Amino acid sequence: MNEDDDQRADDLERVLDEGDLARATKMAKKWSTANAQVALAEVQRRSDAHRRDVESGASGAGGSSIDLAAFSRRDEELSSLRAALED
Repeated sequence: MNEDDDQRADDLERVLDEGDLARATKMAKKWSTANAQVALAEVQRRSDAHRRDVESGASGAGGSSIDLAAFSRRDEELSSLRAALED
């Protein structure tokens, strides 16, 4: 991944963190299909890595209950974005 791809992923992640799926969709549609797919894949990779870190931290802390709702919401957002790009 090059610097531009990394920046697009950063921008997309920031907008999603702000809860603005409509703006994220509009932004991703302005990019080429290949660039949008790379950005989405990178945001998914980051989210999955963070989820694994949280899960392993919880299991190391005696299996305390953790809330994975934010990760589920991010998965749904990315799925929605992928669908919008296919239209």
